[in-house]
Amino acid sequence: MEVEKEVKDMEYLGENLLNGIVCSMEKFTSSEAELALYIIHNPDEISQLSISQIARKIHISPATITRFCQKISFSGFNEFKHELKRYIDLRNKPIFNSDIKDIDYFAKLYQNHIDIIENTFRKITYFDIQRAVTLLNAAKKVHVYGIGNSGIASQEFKWKFFRIGVNVESITDPHQAAMDAALSTESSLVIGISVSGNTKEVINAVKIAKQQGATILAITSQKESELARLSDLTLAVTSKSNMHMGQNISPSLPLFLLFDLIYTDFVAKDYINRNQTRDKTLKALKDIE
Repeated sequence: MEVEKEVKDMEYLGENLLNGIVCSMEKFTSSEAELALYIIHNPDEISQLSISQIARKIHISPATITRFCQKISFSGFNEFKHELKRYIDLRNKPIFNSDIKDIDYFAKLYQNHIDIIENTFRKITYFDIQRAVTLLNAAKKVHVYGIGNSGIASQEFKWKFFRIGVNVESITDPHQAAMDAALSTESSLVIGISVSGNTKEVINAVKIAKQQGATILAITSQKESELARLSDLTLAVTSKSNMHMGQNISPSLPLFLLFDLIYTDFVAKDYINRNQTRDKTLKALKDIE
């Protein structure tokens, strides 16, 4: 578990630092852009240099480096360098394989998880993710409907996107979903989650929302299902029902993977503002603890 946490930490830091810099390129001055490119191509070297050494090497002023760091949401160079060095250290740390995969049923479970990830990436195109992000950005309010395990996933979607400033509500009660759908408008995005594609309560709420002019995003494993036919955009997830050890896998796993894909692209489109919003919400939680 500790190794897994370190890998996730490394990926998170890499996304926030290097990908965040890439997504912010248009906001930089020419000198800042030159610095950005050098960091992207030489992160190991930069993590070992002082601000004055970097300034001399790239022929820019220390003040430019400080402004660059502030534009990507750091207080200054020291804070940025600390995070960059932490990412480099995690990336370079050797990761030892556990012997848990030597046990037959764990090995099968591991393979099932890998299959879910690979199949999800096969089914979803980047264009699909971009369309979903466009719909999220255009909506004044997002309504997410799910029942049972899909309801758990809908709650996860709400808290994931609410933390970065999306006006989103999760409805897991069938009667409340129907009433909420009746109050949706043309500026609403309704997300119906049903892995089978045939959950009657979700379909009923989606039909009502569609009558109100709401845009419909379906998340299901069945692209020919009734839910998919009602939608303006369908995102396909992998069903675990036919897997050898599918009963041991959380039904929410394929959904959570899809949410991460959407979230990553959504944040990348407005990296600084979304991260500032997330920091505000996390700070508010810390203040009441």
